[in-house]
Amino acid sequence: MQDSSPISPISQAPHAGAFADDILNRISPAADGVASIEVDDLCPAPRELPCNHMLNGYRIERCVGAGGFGVTYLAADDLLGRRVVIKEHFPKLLCERRCGALNVELTDPAKKEDLEWSRRNFLREMRLMATLDHHNIVKIFSSFTAHQTLYYVTEYIDGRSLGDLTQYHRQAGTRITQDELYGLMVRLLDALHYLHSRSILHLDIKPDNILLTSNGRPVMIDFGAAHENFGDTGAGVVETVGFSPPEQSLEGGERLGPWSDIYALGATLCYLLTGYPPSPSGQRLLYDNFEPLASRAALTSVYHTDLLAGIDRALSPTLDARYRSVDEWMADLREP
Repeated sequence: MQDSSPISPISQAPHAGAFADDILNRISPAADGVASIEVDDLCPAPRELPCNHMLNGYRIERCVGAGGFGVTYLAADDLLGRRVVIKEHFPKLLCERRCGALNVELTDPAKKEDLEWSRRNFLREMRLMATLDHHNIVKIFSSFTAHQTLYYVTEYIDGRSLGDLTQYHRQAGTRITQDELYGLMVRLLDALHYLHSRSILHLDIKPDNILLTSNGRPVMIDFGAAHENFGDTGAGVVETVGFSPPEQSLEGGERLGPWSDIYALGATLCYLLTGYPPSPSGQRLLYDNFEPLASRAALTSVYHTDLLAGIDRALSPTLDARYRSVDEWMADLREP
């Protein structure tokens, strides 16, 4: 996985010295009653921990991602001789690391309640993951506190995302085989069935949240948006344009359920086969110009029509026409 973070490690941050002296030399002495500028105020504060930093027995190798609520690291467990992934609770709109420090600090005391809500959601995510044990769902190993924030540790999937695989085939002008498609669908549907049987909705299925091991095993990751109860409305739920169903939009008034994950998986498979997700699902409710996969000659010449028709049904923007459960989809899925 490539390090896409644009932020330099803390170890590369400027410190007092030539940089600070140059700045201070260009600042006129403050007039009486006017506060002077502190050196620390001028020092950039990187968000992620530095490489080789020891964190609760794990050695940080690099940052591999940073989202709205956390930072993700690749780390080494030198004692056990394995790599792991560590997720750090770090809501970027609420917190910061001050220059020369590693603690995660609240930027505005008035937002303390917002930070507590974010913290509870992070705890809920890792506790939910701790209840899961499935071959196609990422496993959590442990959790801990450090630097005034929360962390959890998961297995490291040595492979690439479904999004990366799609781009590889697109650039090479190739496609995955029918057997590969069928195997992928069966395993991902089995993982969804496992989640739904426990009244858990993933609610953020997309190509970048499905990793493939070197032997092709798909693994679902990122349960930050997961819900533990069916029937909630979509208002306020994380939405990924092109992959989320209409009921998951901010304006969505329909109830969330297994059918919501089914749409997202259908959109992910559509992306895998075509290189593009469907149009935003809210727009499709008003005007649906989506050409069914099962009617595209370029696809039917490679894949069985029944496989494609199942994805088409999963992609229906209306609930009445969409699969209501994984069992329904599996019943239509026949080995080519």
